[in-house]
Amino acid sequence: MCINARNQRENRQFVQFSGYTYREMENDLHIFSKIFKGIMEVQTVGDTMDGRKLYHVRMGDENASDRVLIFAGIHGREYMTSQLVMEQMGEFVENLLHEDRTYKGYSYRELLKDRALHIIPMANPDGVTISQFGAEGMQSPGIREQVWEIADRDGARMPWKSYFRRWKSNAEGVDVNRNFDALWEDYVDGIGRPSREKYKGTAPESTREAQALVNLTKKENFARTVSYHSSGGVIYWAFGQQGELAARTQAFANRIAAVTGYEPDGNYEELDPAGYKDWALLKRGIPSLTIEIGRADSPLPQSAYKKVLRENRYVWEETLLDIIEEKK
Repeated sequence: MCINARNQRENRQFVQFSGYTYREMENDLHIFSKIFKGIMEVQTVGDTMDGRKLYHVRMGDENASDRVLIFAGIHGREYMTSQLVMEQMGEFVENLLHEDRTYKGYSYRELLKDRALHIIPMANPDGVTISQFGAEGMQSPGIREQVWEIADRDGARMPWKSYFRRWKSNAEGVDVNRNFDALWEDYVDGIGRPSREKYKGTAPESTREAQALVNLTKKENFARTVSYHSSGGVIYWAFGQQGELAARTQAFANRIAAVTGYEPDGNYEELDPAGYKDWALLKRGIPSLTIEIGRADSPLPQSAYKKVLRENRYVWEETLLDIIEEKK
């Protein structure tokens, strides 16, 4: 590191960019686990390089025949997705507690009968923390220095906030959603080294975050998966799948499009591969969607949140209905 850069950092301060933080999520999950004991179970599926927990919430029977994965926050700057999923969770639990509440003729308990929801509200908490607090948000001095070194190689300049707020990667500088075994070998990220975005890593699942998602998916054998991202107001559903899987996934995407108002997009060849949704389709044969909330650049302004919540209010219900109606 150059002496000037090191001297500049002696007096650095990074003011948090407003948004839902890891600590707020952790506190909310602690409250939920106490208030809704018996309705949801809060666990972890691993830890990050900087010591944050990868929280995993299960709602419904652990031995359910059909299981759904919903996760958010795999890209640091897309932390509004975590806020959304946490509020969806609270609303769904509230509806479960009121036996008279129904959705399209089903009580909420009927929606969850022999089904379970698995939620990872923040799949990349280190990246979220860097986007909100900069390198100084890292707990480990070694990790903190590593993030600063990535910033140096990326050519970051003062003020640091404008660089770090756009951070997508994890604390290692790997874009976790380019770290899955779905044409990973063919993907040329154009970076070739740790960076705030795009770098695919040294091998598929080289990151703890990707490993956690893959291991949970293999263990639970999900019937559907939903990956929340921002932004674009679009639903990506394709990764070259054909036949029945293509038909099922497209129908799932159309169902979610009908309640969100987002546009289904099957033109996967113009997108970068090696994402979680790509892997779930290609290697596991699971009807899987990437839902891109909002329409402004990420991180989305907090003023967009009410509209995003309104658009996504019934995604969980429709995902469960997609399974129910497919079996009829």
